[in-house]
Amino acid sequence: MLDAQAKRTICHALWRCFDSVRGVADVGEARDHLLALLVLKYASDRTAEEASHAILPSTDGGSAPSFEQLLNAKHMPDIGQRIDRALAELEKQHPLLHDAFHSVRFDSSLLGEPKQRQHLIADLLSCFGLPEFDFRGGASAEVAGFACETLIKEAAAVAGKRGAEFFTPPEVSRLIAEILQPEVDESVGDPCCGSGTLLLTCSAFARTHSGGEGCRLFGQEKNGSTWALAKINMFLHGELAAQLAWGDTLKDPRLVAQGQLQTFDVVVSSPPFNVKDWGQDAAATDPYMRYRRGVPPRASADYAFISHMVETLKPGHGRMAVVVSHGVLFRSGAELQIRRQMLEEGLVDTVIALPVKLLPNTPLPIALLVLRKDKSDGRVLFIDASRQFEHGKPQNQLRDEDLARIGAIYAARADVEGYARLVSLEEILQNDCNLNVVRYVEAIEQVCNVDLETLRAERAQLRSELEGLESRFASLIQEVRRA
Repeated sequence: MLDAQAKRTICHALWRCFDSVRGVADVGEARDHLLALLVLKYASDRTAEEASHAILPSTDGGSAPSFEQLLNAKHMPDIGQRIDRALAELEKQHPLLHDAFHSVRFDSSLLGEPKQRQHLIADLLSCFGLPEFDFRGGASAEVAGFACETLIKEAAAVAGKRGAEFFTPPEVSRLIAEILQPEVDESVGDPCCGSGTLLLTCSAFARTHSGGEGCRLFGQEKNGSTWALAKINMFLHGELAAQLAWGDTLKDPRLVAQGQLQTFDVVVSSPPFNVKDWGQDAAATDPYMRYRRGVPPRASADYAFISHMVETLKPGHGRMAVVVSHGVLFRSGAELQIRRQMLEEGLVDTVIALPVKLLPNTPLPIALLVLRKDKSDGRVLFIDASRQFEHGKPQNQLRDEDLARIGAIYAARADVEGYARLVSLEEILQNDCNLNVVRYVEAIEQVCNVDLETLRAERAQLRSELEGLESRFASLIQEVRRA
């Protein structure tokens, strides 16, 4: 496992590279170019023997120029073209990387005029040639995965609200994996996979708890740049069998087999909120019958994504978790109709209220909606985890102890005063299918012990300070008048 010092060293080197590229390119372009070099270095460092279990063999006998060859040629005028050719060769060699570098061009004016570009590329190659990015040891996959995650997280933080929809915070991904407990060789699907963080976390959970293999991963992503990012993320984490499709899940689902939606043991997602123009006009005649519980409103695709996810759950033991805004829990109209249907079918398992400012793209409070096809009782568990977290700027974070408490209460499925409550279906139906956690879990008033003597002393001190300030202010006013 990487120690803290090793992580700091890698982060420092990456941030220096990131700042260099950001001087001439926007955040997304800087991230994509650095990830491309990271993949080049990673692939180059792996020997054929080491790569035999992790990197698929070449299908055409070609081979990409090694990173060392590129590093030795870093001052050549055509170094940008050489790197572009190396990336194209990597795409040919590894099916997962096909089209992954479609938006990356080192021989491009986007990186500045020729002389400036050559200097920048030479600097970046030197950086990735440092010992921190030596992937030839036993921990190479861990180092590559950490470097990739760091770059994605740093870019999301810099991009802020508008450019971070693709990124699910690690602690939210960990919570979802802990709740759903994905197992070895189970299939995991994400219809809005973003950078693939949720899928990778589920597979890592299965691998950690089994000591062996992970899960089979499937994802679809609408944004082409983000789809390429997810492919690179999978490659650097060794998830070479992952199947990632590029396209709009609601208008054109690509994870289809024999004319039917593919189904998965575990379905996870953090879809964008309140997407408009999601294809409502064609929803009533959807060939996959995803909206048989009701057609979501035109102005919000929230329940369209949820409906799609439910239809991709395997029967029997399928389970899913989706990050939602609070409005999803209580809005009326067609959304109420869909919510009622899911409740009556016994699908809704748990609703977990999470803190505000947990996602990079919105300060709004969010919730985790958990659905299962293997529910053992007719009740719904409500957990109010919105008040335990670490304050941060610009984002708050769930701490390890917060995640542990949520996981323990979910597993115990028991009432905890002021924190969790099991609620009958009848009570929820009486409340118009309202799933808002505050409707069922009443916060406990925090009683503080007050030391009256201390308060009196503080009041006396504040009065004294105020009198001093008033006196000083009066003196200044007199001085001004005399002048």
